[in-house]
Amino acid sequence: MLDVIIVGSGPFGISLAAHAVEKDLKYKLFGYPMDFWKNQMPQDMFIRTPHEFVSFSDPKEDYTVQKFEEETGIELVSPLPRPIFVQYSEWFAQKTGIEFTTELVRKVTPINGYFEVITETGEKHTAKNVIIATGVTHYKHLPSFLKGFSSNLVTHTSGYTSFSNFKGKKVVVLGSGQSAWEAAGLLHRDGADVELIYRKSGPNYAGSRENEIALRDYGDVFYNLPIEEKKQGWGQSAGSVAHFLKPYVEGIVPQNSSLEVTKVEEVSESEIKITLSSGEEKIVNHIIAATGFHINLDKVPFLDDDFLSMIDREEGFNQFPKLKESFESSVPGLYFAGPLSSHSHGPTFRFILGLKKTAHSIIPSIVKNGSKAITL
Repeated sequence: MLDVIIVGSGPFGISLAAHAVEKDLKYKLFGYPMDFWKNQMPQDMFIRTPHEFVSFSDPKEDYTVQKFEEETGIELVSPLPRPIFVQYSEWFAQKTGIEFTTELVRKVTPINGYFEVITETGEKHTAKNVIIATGVTHYKHLPSFLKGFSSNLVTHTSGYTSFSNFKGKKVVVLGSGQSAWEAAGLLHRDGADVELIYRKSGPNYAGSRENEIALRDYGDVFYNLPIEEKKQGWGQSAGSVAHFLKPYVEGIVPQNSSLEVTKVEEVSESEIKITLSSGEEKIVNHIIAATGFHINLDKVPFLDDDFLSMIDREEGFNQFPKLKESFESSVPGLYFAGPLSSHSHGPTFRFILGLKKTAHSIIPSIVKNGSKAITL
């Protein structure tokens, strides 16, 4: 039997595995390594977080992104190109001795004091603890008025590594946040006739070294703050755009602000009509929804209804598990890392900035608890 199974091989899962290795825990790390960063996002764009804050977490902080630069000679710049970030993750995994099990998990079930995990190949594994560290993959949000259309006409920004297929086509990007600006800038560069439509009066440019430090430090204290002070950090994150994206869009891509979409109609297999709150109508070849992610525990595909019903939720925010300071849920031995922990522990944990505290909380808790049984 394993000490811990980690579901998700992104930055959180990799950091947690590094801590598990150092504590000599028997573990398995499931998932395709850095899949979201390699295969769900444009590769010729950048990491939003300044490069000095993107280090993964190992117990002694030996394998920082600065050490990666020193050893490899790969220059770090801000904004940091995504491929370099992926290269850093591979270097970090090699240096910390992490082993990946490149399979997806299909089901996690608590059974008689332990967890049974079944993978996509049908293999069964058992562990005393499970950490769910699956990022935002399961939570793509499409507004109701965009649902039901063919993917030839409507898609979400997540899943695109390139926009070259839209060359010569009319495309509308809906949204005013980071992914909207990325998509619009890259669509224009790749030869699409693109414009932005959004409800806000204008883009919210944000992000600085000081902001990153404040957000990181916020995660260290959030859990023990009074409820009134927590409220500003709860719910979905407000859309904002990193300053480095401004020259890719401003003065280049037409922006339609302070407008809502009131109607969407299919015209043909290759055209779709949008009616705006101003009464204006637009016929385009494609709509790309930069409408973000809505975190919701009930959308985790490998937890069935019986298991989900066992997990206590945050009062008034049923989409989030209620977590202890150690990131453990009401089911002993079941931990959540990343966005699913961001109501209990704050907005820091939607981002890479939350890696260190997460790993330094969960792995020591598992070591301390030992083989604590699950009470069903």
